[in-house]
Amino acid sequence: MSKLKDNKLFAIFVAVSSVIIIAGIILYALLGFNTMADKLDGYRIDVNYNVIIGLNDKEEALAKVCEDAFSKNGVAYSEKNTLSAVDSSSMNETTDEVLTYTFGQGVSEEALGKAVAEINAAVGEGTEFADAEVFARWHSLEGERFYDSAWRGAIAIAVAAIVALGYVCIRFGVSCGVAGFVSCAHDALFTAALLAVTRFPVYSFAPVLYAAIAAFISVILWLIVAEKCKKGFKEGGKAGEEIVRAAVKDTFKSVLFTALAFGIGIVAVGAIAAGGTALAVLPVLLAVGVPIYSTHFIAPEICILIRGAIEKRKEKKKGGYVGKKKAENQAE
Repeated sequence: MSKLKDNKLFAIFVAVSSVIIIAGIILYALLGFNTMADKLDGYRIDVNYNVIIGLNDKEEALAKVCEDAFSKNGVAYSEKNTLSAVDSSSMNETTDEVLTYTFGQGVSEEALGKAVAEINAAVGEGTEFADAEVFARWHSLEGERFYDSAWRGAIAIAVAAIVALGYVCIRFGVSCGVAGFVSCAHDALFTAALLAVTRFPVYSFAPVLYAAIAAFISVILWLIVAEKCKKGFKEGGKAGEEIVRAAVKDTFKSVLFTALAFGIGIVAVGAIAAGGTALAVLPVLLAVGVPIYSTHFIAPEICILIRGAIEKRKEKKKGGYVGKKKAENQAE
């Protein structure tokens, strides 16, 4: 790691980030993000029936008819539910109920169609289910979209990151504050760009949310380094570059463990919220990995440049300003 922290490869890191961000912007402008996750997510068969008219105690018999049709056509459902039907015109519950069966993406549409046809034939006129007005139909499911909640979450995270950056500037000085801001902006853009470049399938709300998460984690990780830098600046006796590099080295494990904790927590919450959907969870690794990269290889170099400029300015002030005429007289 020492070779990567001595500023020799800083230009390479900047070039890599620039290329990916620019490529991401171009691909986004041309193709947008790959929002395949918002499209087909599986299938569902709804079996509507009226519980008042005449089904009575035959719900189990109806379920057996359905499941026999599925078995005959080689389709297996992943979830079964009974729901109260809603009148679409008034949005009020009706006397109907719906027996629903959910299927994954690998199920054949042709097999589903045959199963539905067999169910409808088995519950038509002349059968024990005729009075209950039973009918079955199948349709595609779309991935759930959480636009409103995602936007609110992204805005909340972004605001938290901005507040944290203000805190960094006040508590740790301009050099650490500006470095944190650059790192934060870099991570948000870099994460979104990677999603555009890799064409990883995501929900349409995901790029903004993941970019905001990356920005927030970036600030938190940089806070760990900035705290160490502040102690070094306060003690003095060393150049700013030496202090910053020592701080990065000393906090290396702390940064990794903190990022790991964030990653585990976000993945756990995402897995529960998204029902274990990998599409909603895996990109979080980007939102955690990118801030680790910038905290070690981007932000420190920005901090060193600004700190160096500040130190030079202080040295000039210590020497005092003699003025043009006085300087000429001294030269003579």
